[in-house]
Amino acid sequence: MAKVIVEAKGMPRSSQRSPVKYQRMILRDSEGTKVQATIFESDIGKFSDVLTLYKTYYISNAVVKTILPQHRIAKNDYQWHINSKTVVEEVTEEYSSISVPTYNFVSFSEFSKYINSDAYVDIIGVVIHAYPPREIPTVNGPQRIQELILVDQELIPKILTMWDQFIENECAAIVKNIKTKPIIAAYRIRIVSFNDGSMSTKGLSTFVINPDIPEATKLRSWCIDNKGELEQLTLKKSYVGSSSSAIKAPPSHEIIEQTTFWLQAKISIPHFNQKYWYMACNKCYRRTNIDYKQTFDCVHCAEKQATAMPRCLLEVQLSDKTDALIATLFGENAEKFICCSAETLMQNSTEVFHISNLFYLFISKIIGIISLL
Repeated sequence: MAKVIVEAKGMPRSSQRSPVKYQRMILRDSEGTKVQATIFESDIGKFSDVLTLYKTYYISNAVVKTILPQHRIAKNDYQWHINSKTVVEEVTEEYSSISVPTYNFVSFSEFSKYINSDAYVDIIGVVIHAYPPREIPTVNGPQRIQELILVDQELIPKILTMWDQFIENECAAIVKNIKTKPIIAAYRIRIVSFNDGSMSTKGLSTFVINPDIPEATKLRSWCIDNKGELEQLTLKKSYVGSSSSAIKAPPSHEIIEQTTFWLQAKISIPHFNQKYWYMACNKCYRRTNIDYKQTFDCVHCAEKQATAMPRCLLEVQLSDKTDALIATLFGENAEKFICCSAETLMQNSTEVFHISNLFYLFISKIIGIISLL
């Protein structure tokens, strides 16, 4: 039997490769050890009224299994499967000795440190606007997104892009309460370079709406004290079109069938604060958390002896006399432009949350050489 607190809990969702429904959560004991727990299919409903966020429980008879790195949301090689045979008993307050979790939320002004890195970050903010869902083309085919506008205590509006199942679950709940300016805590999200640093969900992201934590209480008090500024920000919609350097997407009825065009444009690098490479499967080039040159079973292309290799990734700006747009170069095209291989970039950078100063110097020298060509 284990005594644990529910530290994080996601909404039920379906697997990408099958219709199987599951719900993930993170449990923590009194020593700080965390474990990922998953409930499947009909068992989700059986536990809907228990395993509440920030409450403590005795849990026994859960199935313990190993977990692949790409599915891991807690630093633990093992996970629990909670099913109908699992016994869950709530601990009364007088016997609950496990403290409520504390979080290291990243402020919006610090996003530049994490742009296009492999780091997951936790944020907390106030939702002041929600755009309607829309479909966009991606390398994996059409996908649905919904964009939310969040602000923090620095009154900096930032975009949070919710993908696919997050729209039907978390977004629907947020939009339902949009008039109350709900506070959301988002865990394990990525910071991308769009609009000078915006947020994007990943498969392992989780959200809590109006969480009962000190940070949310403080932010709610700030909202009350700055009600006028928030209302003005919402009315003026100053966050709309905040990226003047990017061409705006046309209405959906004006988008023609996806095809290929040649462009004659000037290519430049809009900012140095990029990762420039990512670890990928050598067969399908999809991102992986496996270490360099290690073999693994790729869940994307089903290759049994895939090798983890660095692949170049470079965000550039294409501009002509009319306008500018942001584009992404991959693989050999990116290496040709920057005159550097992905392995060299990897060897001169760090996997820590942001790029080192030495790597900035290394990149600056490369860009300087390119500008002289």
